[in-house]
Amino acid sequence: MGYAKYFSGLLCSIVFTVLLAQPLYAQNSDENEYGSWLVLCGTAKVHEDWSIPAVGIIRHHHMLDRYGFFFFRTGASYHIGKASTFTGGFALLNSNSYLESNDVVNTNQFWLYGEYTFKSKFSTNSVAHRIRFENRRLVNTEEPKVNNRIRYRLQFTRPIYKDIYFKAFNEVFLNLEGDTFNQNRFFVGVGRQITPNLKADIGYFNQKFRNSNDAMVRLSLSFDIDFRNNDLAQNSD
Repeated sequence: MGYAKYFSGLLCSIVFTVLLAQPLYAQNSDENEYGSWLVLCGTAKVHEDWSIPAVGIIRHHHMLDRYGFFFFRTGASYHIGKASTFTGGFALLNSNSYLESNDVVNTNQFWLYGEYTFKSKFSTNSVAHRIRFENRRLVNTEEPKVNNRIRYRLQFTRPIYKDIYFKAFNEVFLNLEGDTFNQNRFFVGVGRQITPNLKADIGYFNQKFRNSNDAMVRLSLSFDIDFRNNDLAQNSD
């Protein structure tokens, strides 16, 4: 019990310290305006040990304006008990790069990825670790480029009141070739468990690169579907 209280206090202190540091970083952003990061993600349970994840992301440089990218990821997940999961699959990304005021370059990427997630609970708090390897390829350019990177995310969730919860995570991205640091992502916000299979959260999201720093509002909607439930098939026409 003493260890759990100590770890909880330490983790909350780290999150609080990073949160205080974010406004200082945000002052270095090229634009004093928040962007938007919209996420729709879900998991479809198809077997006792297997599920299919799906994630869609739309990012704007300004709030719901000035398209940044669209991202879609899916694959297959193998669950080792309730705490550990291995996932492998592919992702597609379409993005705009704004080189000059009237010069926009659109590119497409194809990714292959593999990841491992581990979740643990102490008291009412939840901690989740995720480590992922990504192989990314530009597919619509004259000179295709390949980038391999690894990323690690630490996520903390704590109930606040009834179905309302606090959520924070930090994720660092490291290149396996060239400059090691790729980017860092930080989120802090609140969410609500709307139904047992649907939840939403919103908060401050920061994406930091070597020479730039972007502040955004992140809105996420997450759902779970269980295709093993025979009622779904019986109620469908």
